[in-house]
Amino acid sequence: MSFSLVLAAAWTIPVGVAIGSQPRLARLAQPLAQIAASVPATALFPVVLLPLIKLGGGLGIGSIALMLLGTQWYILFNVIAGAMAIPTDLKEVATLFRFSKVERWKKLILPGIFPYLVTGMVTASGGAWNASIIAEYYTLGGRTLTTLGLGEQITAATANGQFPIILLGTILISMVVVTTNRLVWRPLYRLAETRYRLDG
Repeated sequence: MSFSLVLAAAWTIPVGVAIGSQPRLARLAQPLAQIAASVPATALFPVVLLPLIKLGGGLGIGSIALMLLGTQWYILFNVIAGAMAIPTDLKEVATLFRFSKVERWKKLILPGIFPYLVTGMVTASGGAWNASIIAEYYTLGGRTLTTLGLGEQITAATANGQFPIILLGTILISMVVVTTNRLVWRPLYRLAETRYRLDG
């Protein structure tokens, strides 16, 4: 799941900033990203999985692809919103002081989009957990494909009527989600609220 979030962030941050920096383009792209996010990634999974299988890729790669489909759009439209929210006067100051591209990203863009990026990542992580239930155990053309993970354990236990394993798997996922919220997302939210705020 973490890998899919990193992959999603790797392309959505630069693309989202590029779109958000152009208001007319942002007004067109943001609703499209929201529509894309509303399409269940699981509906596209067979379309993505078939070519991967033909190319020799297993469900391991397929699960990453499904989680990516279920996460990237949330990050993208939040980054677009963050880039649009950067105050114009701060952009003008960056231009006046002739910030290099690295300085502009370090001192203006990343601090400006950080609160929005955190929101997008939190939402995306929820989508990734939901996708993992299907992504790690999938039946295609009468063939059951699996890859190691909690999602696979829960889905396999459901198929076999193993209710204690279903309960244990659900409890474990809940514990992981709560722990991640407390140790990762909550501190990042505090950081966004205290250090990374750009007020025009």
